[in-house]
Amino acid sequence: MHVIKRHTGWVVWGITLGGLLLSGCSPDIKGFADQMVANDYLKSGSHVAAIPFFEGGGHFYDQDASTHVDREVILPLLKKLHAAQSTDQWVVPDPQQKRQAIAVLIELPKDQAQVDALAQIVEQADAQFEGMILQQWGHQWLSIDLIDKASAEFFQQADPNFDKQR
Repeated sequence: MHVIKRHTGWVVWGITLGGLLLSGCSPDIKGFADQMVANDYLKSGSHVAAIPFFEGGGHFYDQDASTHVDREVILPLLKKLHAAQSTDQWVVPDPQQKRQAIAVLIELPKDQAQVDALAQIVEQADAQFEGMILQQWGHQWLSIDLIDKASAEFFQQADPNFDKQR
């Protein structure tokens, strides 16, 4: 009897989840992305304007002088996105190292055609970068991160659709 009670909960949960999937109800991944931005990054109020941060020598990908990805990839990308759509762009500095960002955030316009235009700009920058620009698209925010070539190859071997981020 004890075993039946324990498994009954899982069976009910499985039937409920299956029903939701069959009914077309799917999780709002973009909503989750926006919640993460709002709750984890913007809520503290420690964010600063992205372009001046990088122009002033701030870092996100680069850890030392051996790479120049921040100035050669991220800063030009942010400037192109801003030229296409003048929306807010923020970095969230590391609380212990103010010149090191832990997040790069781009506010998205409300018009889907404008969002699509921004996506093309990000995809062009991604194609030119030897690694990969990871993109977390929300309804209101785009959060980007960068990984090196070896990491990108590893993830693409594990999941051939890994680069299809939108």
